[in-house]
Amino acid sequence: MIRWIDDFLALAEHKSFSTAADSIYISQSALSKHIKAIENELGVVLFVRSNTKAELTEAGKIYLEYALNIRNFSHELRLKLNKFGISPCIYRLNIGTIPCLAESGIMEPLLDFQETYTNYSVQISESDQSYLMKQLTQKEIDAAICRTDLLPDKGYDIVPLVTDEMVLICNKDTFPFEQGSEIDLAGFKPDHVYTISKNSDIYRLAKMQLDQIGYKKEISGTVPRHMMIFPILIQKGGCALLPKQLANLYMFPQLTYYRIRGAVKTGIGLVKLSANDDNPQLYEKTNVLLDFFKQMKENKKVMM
Repeated sequence: MIRWIDDFLALAEHKSFSTAADSIYISQSALSKHIKAIENELGVVLFVRSNTKAELTEAGKIYLEYALNIRNFSHELRLKLNKFGISPCIYRLNIGTIPCLAESGIMEPLLDFQETYTNYSVQISESDQSYLMKQLTQKEIDAAICRTDLLPDKGYDIVPLVTDEMVLICNKDTFPFEQGSEIDLAGFKPDHVYTISKNSDIYRLAKMQLDQIGYKKEISGTVPRHMMIFPILIQKGGCALLPKQLANLYMFPQLTYYRIRGAVKTGIGLVKLSANDDNPQLYEKTNVLLDFFKQMKENKKVMM
């Protein structure tokens, strides 16, 4: 009855044999056999099957509650037994992230999580904010590391991790100020402004910053990655608007950055979908990750 718990939970979540089988890396026929084996042992039907969907029966909804508890107890037991041996990897966490891990300091706690929870396999993929939100909504990923100020107010559980602000990057001879000095961007009318590509969260933040000062010109150019902007500034002049965390200029001594008075703020956090009325406990494995980061934040092991 408990042998195929993860198979049952996958099907309860995805409501499709093919999608659920893909999510746990078994064949569709194997998943079908495992679900049938559970039903035979219990003597009840857990799913109403159709050509395209598999919906929980009333008996299935009752079993779902107990299956989640069984998995939780199994998880707690494995954690307590970790110190006596090496636990097999039983949970897979797919985490999507905007391009920020190295600069934000979030990679280190992710590695700490993997070392602490040896029965979790963490897979990380990188994409822009809008695509990550699509993946999260469609449950293609379990959690996202993204800019929380660009999220709707409801529908997500969030652990804030990092705060940042937009800065101006340009050649050192543009202003007679020290790096990191605060400038009034409204009094500076740049001819050429560069930032990240139009479908990125950083582009939207840059536009917000320019709108604040009534800047009417079009952004002069965009590139896929921030490191591609710096050679442009050196060769052509102009400036860039980027989050301060991306102002790593040690390879470009000709450049510097300035803080902006009234800078647009941005926050990065760990995000998952909130549980809903139909499946109030379907995200326990992701809760383990969020709880870990909450503890790391309390211990000040994540940049703020």
